[in-house]
Amino acid sequence: MAKQTKYIIVSGGVISGIGKGIIASSTGLLLKTLGLTVTSIKIDPYLNIDAGTLSPLDHGEVFVLDDGGEVDLDLGNYERYLNVTLTRDNNITTGKIYREVIDKERRGDYLGKTVQVVPHITNAIQDWVERVGAMPTSDTGRTPDVCIVELGGTVGDIESAPFIEAMRQFQFRVGHDNFCLIHVSLVPVVGAVGEQKTKPTQASVRDLRGLGLSPDILACRSALPFEEGIREKLSMFCQVSPKQVFS
Repeated sequence: MAKQTKYIIVSGGVISGIGKGIIASSTGLLLKTLGLTVTSIKIDPYLNIDAGTLSPLDHGEVFVLDDGGEVDLDLGNYERYLNVTLTRDNNITTGKIYREVIDKERRGDYLGKTVQVVPHITNAIQDWVERVGAMPTSDTGRTPDVCIVELGGTVGDIESAPFIEAMRQFQFRVGHDNFCLIHVSLVPVVGAVGEQKTKPTQASVRDLRGLGLSPDILACRSALPFEEGIREKLSMFCQVSPKQVFS
Protein backbone atom coordinates (compact mmCIF):
# COMPACT_ATOMS: atom_id res chain seq x y z
CA MET A 1 0.00 0.00 0.00
CA ALA A 2 1.37 3.43 -0.96
CA LYS A 3 2.45 5.69 1.86
CA GLN A 4 -0.01 8.49 2.68
CA THR A 5 1.65 11.89 2.63
CA LYS A 6 0.62 14.18 5.46
CA TYR A 7 -0.30 17.78 4.67
CA ILE A 8 0.31 20.94 6.67
CA ILE A 9 -1.63 23.97 5.43
CA VAL A 10 -0.36 27.44 6.42
CA SER A 11 -3.01 30.17 6.17
CA GLY A 12 -2.87 33.83 7.14
CA GLY A 13 -5.25 36.27 8.75
CA VAL A 14 -5.74 39.97 9.56
CA ILE A 15 -3.10 41.35 7.16
CA SER A 16 -1.05 40.17 4.21
CA GLY A 17 2.72 39.86 4.46
CA ILE A 18 2.44 38.47 7.98
CA GLY A 19 5.21 35.89 7.56
CA LYS A 20 3.47 32.73 6.36
CA GLY A 21 6.46 31.85 4.18
CA ILE A 22 8.92 31.88 7.09
CA ILE A 23 6.51 29.87 9.27
CA ALA A 24 6.08 27.32 6.45
CA SER A 25 9.83 27.08 5.81
CA SER A 26 10.70 26.84 9.51
CA THR A 27 8.08 24.15 10.10
CA GLY A 28 9.56 22.15 7.24
CA LEU A 29 13.08 22.50 8.63
CA LEU A 30 11.96 21.33 12.08
CA LEU A 31 10.34 18.27 10.54
CA LYS A 32 13.49 17.54 8.52
CA THR A 33 15.55 17.50 11.74
CA LEU A 34 13.31 14.63 12.86
CA GLY A 35 14.37 12.65 9.80
CA LEU A 36 11.23 13.23 7.75
CA THR A 37 11.18 13.89 4.01
CA VAL A 38 9.50 17.25 3.35
CA THR A 39 8.31 19.10 0.26
CA SER A 40 6.47 22.40 -0.17
CA ILE A 41 3.82 24.02 -2.36
CA LYS A 42 3.01 27.73 -2.59
CA ILE A 43 -0.49 28.79 -3.64
CA ASP A 44 -0.76 32.28 -5.09
CA PRO A 45 -4.37 33.35 -5.73
CA TYR A 46 -3.58 35.90 -8.43
CA LEU A 47 -4.75 35.31 -12.03
CA ASN A 48 -1.25 35.50 -13.52
CA ILE A 49 0.08 32.16 -14.78
CA ASP A 50 3.34 32.81 -12.92
CA ALA A 51 5.29 35.64 -11.30
CA GLY A 52 7.43 36.32 -14.38
CA THR A 53 5.38 39.26 -15.64
CA LEU A 54 4.77 40.83 -12.22
CA SER A 55 6.57 44.04 -11.30
CA PRO A 56 8.96 43.58 -8.35
CA LEU A 57 7.48 46.81 -6.97
CA ASP A 58 4.08 45.14 -6.97
CA HIS A 59 4.88 41.66 -5.71
CA GLY A 60 8.54 41.46 -4.72
CA GLU A 61 11.42 39.77 -6.51
CA VAL A 62 10.87 36.77 -8.78
CA PHE A 63 12.71 33.54 -7.97
CA VAL A 64 13.83 31.45 -10.97
CA LEU A 65 13.84 27.68 -10.43
CA ASP A 66 16.22 25.17 -12.05
CA ASP A 67 13.52 24.18 -14.57
CA GLY A 68 13.11 27.83 -15.61
CA GLY A 69 9.91 28.38 -13.63
CA GLU A 70 9.46 32.01 -12.53
CA VAL A 71 7.83 31.87 -9.13
CA ASP A 72 7.20 33.64 -5.86
CA LEU A 73 10.28 34.32 -3.72
CA ASP A 74 8.86 32.06 -0.97
CA LEU A 75 9.92 29.07 -3.07
CA GLY A 76 13.50 30.27 -2.76
CA ASN A 77 13.08 30.15 1.02
CA TYR A 78 11.71 26.61 0.77
CA GLU A 79 14.70 25.47 -1.30
CA ARG A 80 17.20 26.98 1.12
CA TYR A 81 15.50 25.76 4.31
CA LEU A 82 14.68 22.26 3.03
CA ASN A 83 17.74 21.78 0.77
CA VAL A 84 15.58 20.59 -2.13
CA THR A 85 15.16 21.56 -5.78
CA LEU A 86 11.56 22.47 -6.57
CA THR A 87 9.77 22.71 -9.92
CA ARG A 88 7.28 25.15 -11.41
CA ASP A 89 4.52 22.73 -10.37
CA ASN A 90 5.32 23.55 -6.73
CA ASN A 91 3.78 26.97 -7.38
CA ILE A 92 0.01 26.99 -7.96
CA THR A 93 -1.74 30.11 -9.21
CA THR A 94 -5.37 30.81 -10.02
CA GLY A 95 -4.26 31.33 -13.63
CA LYS A 96 -2.70 27.85 -13.84
CA ILE A 97 -5.77 26.18 -12.34
CA TYR A 98 -8.27 27.98 -14.59
CA ARG A 99 -6.12 27.33 -17.67
CA GLU A 100 -6.00 23.61 -16.87
CA VAL A 101 -9.78 23.41 -16.33
CA ILE A 102 -10.61 25.47 -19.46
CA ASP A 103 -8.24 23.34 -21.58
CA LYS A 104 -10.04 20.22 -20.36
CA GLU A 105 -13.41 21.80 -21.14
CA ARG A 106 -12.29 22.68 -24.68
CA ARG A 107 -11.11 19.08 -25.23
CA GLY A 108 -14.48 17.78 -24.07
CA ASP A 109 -13.04 16.01 -21.01
CA TYR A 110 -16.08 16.97 -18.94
CA LEU A 111 -18.45 15.26 -21.43
CA GLY A 112 -20.82 18.19 -21.77
CA LYS A 113 -21.22 18.90 -18.07
CA THR A 114 -21.60 22.48 -16.86
CA VAL A 115 -18.13 23.46 -15.64
CA GLN A 116 -18.26 25.24 -12.27
CA VAL A 117 -15.98 26.47 -9.50
CA VAL A 118 -17.34 23.64 -7.33
CA PRO A 119 -16.55 20.88 -8.11
CA HIS A 120 -14.30 21.39 -11.15
CA ILE A 121 -11.96 24.18 -9.95
CA THR A 122 -11.79 22.85 -6.39
CA ASN A 123 -11.13 19.30 -7.63
CA ALA A 124 -8.37 20.58 -9.92
CA ILE A 125 -6.72 22.31 -6.93
CA GLN A 126 -6.92 19.17 -4.78
CA ASP A 127 -5.62 16.94 -7.57
CA TRP A 128 -2.67 19.30 -8.16
CA VAL A 129 -1.75 19.41 -4.46
CA GLU A 130 -2.01 15.62 -4.13
CA ARG A 131 0.03 15.00 -7.29
CA VAL A 132 2.87 17.38 -6.40
CA GLY A 133 2.79 16.34 -2.74
CA ALA A 134 3.58 12.77 -3.80
CA MET A 135 6.50 13.66 -6.14
CA PRO A 136 9.84 12.30 -4.84
CA THR A 137 12.08 15.04 -3.45
CA SER A 138 15.38 15.95 -5.11
CA ASP A 139 17.46 15.38 -1.97
CA THR A 140 16.31 11.85 -1.02
CA GLY A 141 14.39 10.55 -4.05
CA ARG A 142 11.70 9.37 -1.63
CA THR A 143 8.00 10.16 -1.55
CA PRO A 144 7.56 13.00 0.97
CA ASP A 145 6.35 12.19 4.46
CA VAL A 146 5.02 15.74 4.75
CA CYS A 147 3.91 18.35 2.22
CA ILE A 148 3.65 21.92 3.49
CA VAL A 149 1.15 24.05 1.55
CA GLU A 150 1.34 27.82 2.00
CA LEU A 151 -1.98 29.42 1.13
CA GLY A 152 -1.19 32.91 -0.13
CA GLY A 153 -3.35 35.92 0.61
CA THR A 154 -5.52 36.53 3.64
CA VAL A 155 -8.54 34.57 4.86
CA GLY A 156 -11.62 36.42 3.62
CA ASP A 157 -10.09 37.55 0.31
CA ILE A 158 -12.41 36.95 -2.63
CA GLU A 159 -9.62 35.58 -4.84
CA SER A 160 -8.54 32.94 -2.30
CA ALA A 161 -12.08 31.60 -1.71
CA PRO A 162 -11.81 28.64 -4.16
CA PHE A 163 -8.56 27.55 -2.50
CA ILE A 164 -10.06 27.74 0.99
CA GLU A 165 -13.01 25.66 -0.20
CA ALA A 166 -10.65 23.19 -1.87
CA MET A 167 -8.72 22.76 1.40
CA ARG A 168 -11.99 22.31 3.30
CA GLN A 169 -12.80 19.40 1.00
CA PHE A 170 -9.20 18.17 1.00
CA GLN A 171 -9.21 17.51 4.76
CA PHE A 172 -11.82 14.83 4.16
CA ARG A 173 -10.10 13.45 1.05
CA VAL A 174 -6.85 12.72 2.93
CA GLY A 175 -8.36 12.23 6.41
CA HIS A 176 -8.03 14.28 9.58
CA ASP A 177 -4.99 12.26 10.71
CA ASN A 178 -3.14 13.46 7.61
CA PHE A 179 -4.18 17.12 7.71
CA CYS A 180 -2.98 19.95 9.95
CA LEU A 181 -3.77 23.66 9.67
CA ILE A 182 -1.45 26.37 11.00
CA HIS A 183 -3.08 29.80 11.03
CA VAL A 184 -0.69 32.77 11.15
CA SER A 185 -2.28 35.87 12.62
CA LEU A 186 -1.52 39.27 14.13
CA VAL A 187 -1.77 40.32 17.77
CA PRO A 188 -1.27 44.10 17.51
CA VAL A 189 0.11 46.23 20.30
CA VAL A 190 -1.91 49.45 20.62
CA GLY A 191 -2.10 52.46 22.88
CA ALA A 192 0.49 54.27 24.95
CA VAL A 193 0.62 51.41 27.46
CA GLY A 194 1.30 48.81 24.74
CA GLU A 195 -1.77 46.65 25.30
CA GLN A 196 -2.00 43.50 23.16
CA LYS A 197 -5.31 42.97 21.37
CA THR A 198 -6.66 39.52 20.50
CA LYS A 199 -9.84 40.61 18.67
CA PRO A 200 -8.29 40.68 15.15
CA THR A 201 -7.12 37.08 15.56
CA GLN A 202 -10.46 36.03 17.04
CA ALA A 203 -12.26 37.55 14.03
CA SER A 204 -9.86 35.92 11.58
CA VAL A 205 -10.33 32.48 13.12
CA ARG A 206 -14.10 33.01 13.16
CA ASP A 207 -13.98 33.75 9.42
CA LEU A 208 -11.84 30.66 8.84
CA ARG A 209 -14.16 28.40 10.83
CA GLY A 210 -17.14 29.88 9.01
CA LEU A 211 -15.52 28.64 5.80
CA GLY A 212 -15.21 25.13 7.20
CA LEU A 213 -11.62 25.05 8.47
CA SER A 214 -10.50 25.04 12.10
CA PRO A 215 -6.86 25.76 12.97
CA ASP A 216 -4.86 23.13 14.85
CA ILE A 217 -2.06 25.60 15.63
CA LEU A 218 -2.08 29.38 16.01
CA ALA A 219 1.16 31.19 15.13
CA CYS A 220 0.70 34.76 16.35
CA ARG A 221 2.92 37.63 15.27
CA SER A 222 3.35 40.50 17.72
CA ALA A 223 5.87 43.22 18.49
CA LEU A 224 6.14 41.89 22.07
CA PRO A 225 6.06 38.47 23.77
CA PHE A 226 2.61 37.44 24.98
CA GLU A 227 1.40 39.20 28.09
CA GLU A 228 -0.04 37.13 30.90
CA GLY A 229 -3.41 35.67 29.94
CA ILE A 230 -3.18 36.40 26.19
CA ARG A 231 -2.41 32.80 25.23
CA GLU A 232 -5.29 31.51 27.38
CA LYS A 233 -7.68 34.09 25.91
CA LEU A 234 -6.78 33.15 22.36
CA SER A 235 -7.16 29.49 23.24
CA MET A 236 -10.62 30.02 24.70
CA PHE A 237 -12.06 32.10 21.86
CA CYS A 238 -10.29 30.35 18.97
CA GLN A 239 -10.88 26.79 20.19
CA VAL A 240 -7.21 25.84 20.12
CA SER A 241 -5.31 24.22 23.01
CA PRO A 242 -3.04 26.71 24.89
CA LYS A 243 -0.09 24.44 24.07
CA GLN A 244 -0.85 24.99 20.37
CA VAL A 245 -0.81 28.81 20.55
CA PHE A 246 2.64 30.24 19.75
CA SER A 247 3.95 33.78 19.67
